[in-house]
Amino acid sequence: MTVLTFSDDEEALAIANGTDYGLGAGLWTQDITRALRFAKNLRAGMVWVNTYKRVHPGSPFGGVGLSGYGREMGFEAMREYTHPKSVWINVDAKPSPFYRR
Repeated sequence: MTVLTFSDDEEALAIANGTDYGLGAGLWTQDITRALRFAKNLRAGMVWVNTYKRVHPGSPFGGVGLSGYGREMGFEAMREYTHPKSVWINVDAKPSPFYRR
């Protein structure tokens, strides 16, 4: 674990984001509003608040920057392997007069 000091929130974010890697980040605070602001601005694929390395199979896993490519687990991973397509079929309509067998 690394512990660094900082003078304000902006400096803390600059330190945290000052790397080419961004797999996960953890922070401890009693101020949930502050935690949400940090989580939004941290360059990390996962952010833990008042805990660390808790995961769930339905939650996307992966980093940003040089910490990985894409996402694993959760709906985000499924999107990586699928190509959505819409197909509309009107089953109530009569066949088109232009249709030939």
